[in-house]
Amino acid sequence: MRRRDLSTVTIEDAERRMVIALRKMTARQGDIFMSIRFDETPYGELAERHGITVEQVTSDFASALRMWSRCLHARFPHLVWPWL
Repeated sequence: MRRRDLSTVTIEDAERRMVIALRKMTARQGDIFMSIRFDETPYGELAERHGITVEQVTSDFASALRMWSRCLHARFPHLVWPWL
């Protein structure tokens, strides 16, 4: 899959794509993604908060990163998710 040249992406477009990605994630994935990326919450604390293992936190974070990457690099996101 060819990656999109992100040098032309505006802040508004990136924010819109982030919202799309968060809507596609489960609530737990979204919380874990936001907590790690923006609050720098330790994995152990997130595991305790959600009642899961650190390995599950790692798995959820990886899934969330994949979704975020797909949404960020999608050439025509409105064709992939026309209802958004």
